[in-house]
Amino acid sequence: MKKPQVQQRFDGGMSSDLKLGVENSFYYARHMDFRKSPTQLTLLPKTVKESSTTVTGLITDMIQLPSGKIVAIDSSGGVYTRTTGGSWSKDGTTLPDTAMGMVYNEQHDTIYIPGQNNLHRITNADGRFSGGSFTVSANAITQLVDQEATTSPSTYTTTGSITETATHMLLYTPTVEPTYSLKIWVATKGTGDLVVTMHDGANNIIAQKTVANASLVNGALNEFVFSLPARTTVRPNAAQYHFHVTHPSGTASTIGTSTVSDFSTARHQVLTNRFVAPRNGMHPVGEFLQYILIGNGRYVAVWEPISQSAPSATEFVQHRLVFPSGYECTSMADYTEYKAFATEKRSTSATNEFQQGKIFFWDGTSQTYNFVLDIPEGAPYGLFSHKNVLYYFASGSWWAWAGGDPVKLWQMRNTDTEFTDAETYIVNYPNTMAVRNSVLMGAFPSETNSTTIEHGIYSFGARDRNFQSSVGYSYTISTGTRTNGTLRIGCIKNFGDKMFISWRDGSTYGVDIVNANSDPFGSGTFESLALDDGRPNKKKRADELFIDFDVLPTGATITPKYKIDRASIWTSGTPATAGAVQAKLNINKQYKEIQVGFDAVATTVTPIITGVTLIRDTNTSESD
Repeated sequence: MKKPQVQQRFDGGMSSDLKLGVENSFYYARHMDFRKSPTQLTLLPKTVKESSTTVTGLITDMIQLPSGKIVAIDSSGGVYTRTTGGSWSKDGTTLPDTAMGMVYNEQHDTIYIPGQNNLHRITNADGRFSGGSFTVSANAITQLVDQEATTSPSTYTTTGSITETATHMLLYTPTVEPTYSLKIWVATKGTGDLVVTMHDGANNIIAQKTVANASLVNGALNEFVFSLPARTTVRPNAAQYHFHVTHPSGTASTIGTSTVSDFSTARHQVLTNRFVAPRNGMHPVGEFLQYILIGNGRYVAVWEPISQSAPSATEFVQHRLVFPSGYECTSMADYTEYKAFATEKRSTSATNEFQQGKIFFWDGTSQTYNFVLDIPEGAPYGLFSHKNVLYYFASGSWWAWAGGDPVKLWQMRNTDTEFTDAETYIVNYPNTMAVRNSVLMGAFPSETNSTTIEHGIYSFGARDRNFQSSVGYSYTISTGTRTNGTLRIGCIKNFGDKMFISWRDGSTYGVDIVNANSDPFGSGTFESLALDDGRPNKKKRADELFIDFDVLPTGATITPKYKIDRASIWTSGTPATAGAVQAKLNINKQYKEIQVGFDAVATTVTPIITGVTLIRDTNTSESD
């Protein structure tokens, strides 16, 4: 008996299973809009590279200023501006580093950009102050003094080697980290170089620095900058450290002290960087209440920007929140009256073996975070709040949480690595979700070594409450590349009717735009769920496939296709061209399972597909 299998609603979105899905779902589609009108499919507006050759690095954050101008930063320290007319330019100053975050203070007309260690700054960013210019300054806000002693009526004479007794060590219990340098008052220098050694309580060397004799200055604080900032254990259970100063050769120097011959009373300053340099390289930025919040490894730095100059330790609190050891901030978002911080544990290996993550919640006034949500699936990335729901990526899946247990929205295709004989890592950067036309967009993944995971912009939501929220694979970058181990997506941002996607494809970088001026994607595809009529072991017969649509516009084609019994390739029919209202494909083949679909092509006007119909004979009259 011949029966039609008709699909004329598509709002169920993509299904995670080849055969089974929610009502009105399908297996796969790319570049197709199934939400605007759930009874039809159209091509989405295409991504177009707007940045030409101007952008030469992977952009990881963008902000729009009150004038409409956009400022962006890349992972190599580049700073860019986009005018309201869509013209991109690169500033002449290259920052030494950036950490995937930036924030704008309108009162000061200043953009602050965390580096790995300290803060960079762009003053007169939007040109609000007359007589000023857009100025990019590297490390404009640098180290803070953690502890110091300021008097030196007496002196201590350096020794040729380290002596572990009380009068030969300067004790230090840090309140913040990492330790950048030690400044000590050299009263009179001898002929030898001076060496500062930092020890822990077991006399292990934590940091060491030599300053050549010729560089020493009498009657001044001389700075010993460690080659790597020294990581220390601070509150709530701070450890004690100590410094020594020695002259391995030559004659001794004298150090200013408050007690004679006692280095423990030396005149000194201990300086710390504003930030620790986390393994994941991320210092995400957000605003909450009157504060600027900056993810700082296992800490959150809280800054109330009262003064425009370098803020003091009372204004800029480096370790306002402290997470458990090993956890590093990946992103942050608002959730009801809390700020939420996604954190991960990460190893130094490429595949990041840890599978531990947590999301911490803070009300802005409590001494520590208020509560924590465990993410045992793995590191939560790209934390984003939409309609009072928190969304994040973890372990190759898209998750949502609004109290209770987290809900897995979608397991991204090809992220299950079992039986692949490959160690795969997947990372998403902080700014990889945005909202466009009330639908949540997620750029996934930012980076992976997989050559099968499809990079792009996935979507979740519904146009209104009358239809179910569903998942789609909506946008790919303008180069057309979807899978390779070097593709990167830096961020996605939506400002008004403009959506921006930053990317790296091989050695080429760019920023794509989607807006009201966009033409439809040049191509798109649709694949139905596999049909077995409830009897996967029984032979059925597929007769004809019909794709129905409105009159095809000039430059558009629709090509029907089918796949029987999970064949490796599709069998395609003859394309329908401009003026047609239906594409037909005679199949006349037996199947146990069959998938049907079509490929669409367009130039300036999208085709409108209204139905997919398979005529088949289920052979119900035949005995088993």
